[in-house]
This record gives sequence, structure tokens and C-alpha cells, in this order.
Amino acid sequence: MIPMNQYKSARTEADHIAGLMRAALIRAGLSEEDASRVRGLVTGNGRAYVEVGVLRVAAANTLLEALPLAGATHTNSGDAPTLRAKSF
Repeated sequence: MIPMNQYKSARTEADHIAGLMRAALIRAGLSEEDASRVRGLVTGNGRAYVEVGVLRVAAANTLLEALPLAGATHTNSGDAPTLRAKSF
């Protein structure tokens, strides 16, 4: 069991990031209902996570269109986009 102050700190962080993600999803065109599926959670060992949840296909497509895929190229409509590798 984790100390309560550790839980509260992790929960605050997870909820804050989840709120920022919900706001960004709404700005990207998702409905509030779809964005509400994003929530913060804390595991039993005190790790903070943001759960994205299940999205309707239309909402997932909207999210995909809003993501900046810099350098993505389509070679065939049936192929998945590929990203150019950056040299180190």
C-alpha cells in the first residue's frame, strides 16, 4: 500500500494531464462525450497513468487527422503511412 500523500500527488498529476488531453481533443474536433473517455488513474503501486479509453471509429479518425505526422508518406492507399527515419 502506498502512502496517501503519494497517491494524492500521483492522482493530481494524472487528472491534470488527462484534463489537458481532453481539452486538446475537443480543440481537435472530438465531441465532449468522446473526450470524456480520457481519465487519470493511479495504480496500486502509485504510478500515474492517463487512460484514453475506447473511441468510436469516427472520433478515432478525427484524432488521427489532427495528429501531426510530419514526414509521413503514402505510397498506396492500401498501405499504412511510413515515417522517414532520422539520422543520428
